Amino acid sequence: MITATPKRQRRKEARPVEIMEAALTLFSERGFAATRLDDVADAAGVSKATIYLYFENKEQLFTALVRDIATPRFDEIEKMIAGYQGTSADMLAFVIARLHEIATTTRLPALAKIVLAESGNFPEIREFYRDQIIRRGFGNLERIVEHGIERGEFRRCNVKVAVQEIIFPVLMNALARSTFGELPQFDPDGFLAAHAEFVQRGLAADREA
Repeated sequence: MITATPKRQRRKEARPVEIMEAALTLFSERGFAATRLDDVADAAGVSKATIYLYFENKEQLFTALVRDIATPRFDEIEKMIAGYQGTSADMLAFVIARLHEIATTTRLPALAKIVLAESGNFPEIREFYRDQIIRRGFGNLERIVEHGIERGEFRRCNVKVAVQEIIFPVLMNALARSTFGELPQFDPDGFLAAHAEFVQRGLAADREA
């Protein structure tokens, strides 16, 4: 026999998500420093005391947002890398496409803007974003490039520099779109295709004629 979850219990379980959604909107619109927990409580339709039941402070609320958006997507990427049987170039193209998807269909770029703008005053969010997003993303790409070099599919290169050349254009494209909105000059799909081709051509191993 299936017992239905009481409505009040379902409402309680949904509260952290509602609080995070309200915080994400306010952080994106106002910035981190300018957003008060009172504002988040009002937007979420809860009391400030309710927020403290789930989050110790505003910094923890921010890091929960980043983790909620990024962690399942990074887990998926790492699972794919671990079991991939195709070429390194195809694996790299897949990961670039997934990073592009994260940058264009989630609010992670808006949170990255907050980190860039306010990290000096809030080192906790800077260090969390660095460790959970930047280092994790770079590490995944480094493994792919190193794997391609080992298999003779990619030329020998400075792997860390190559990864910067891969990820920074994707990041800057996402930040530009997040800052200026949709413009005729911005072609996300065209950018992805061109960038993936440049990366693959740049890393391709030299072949003797």
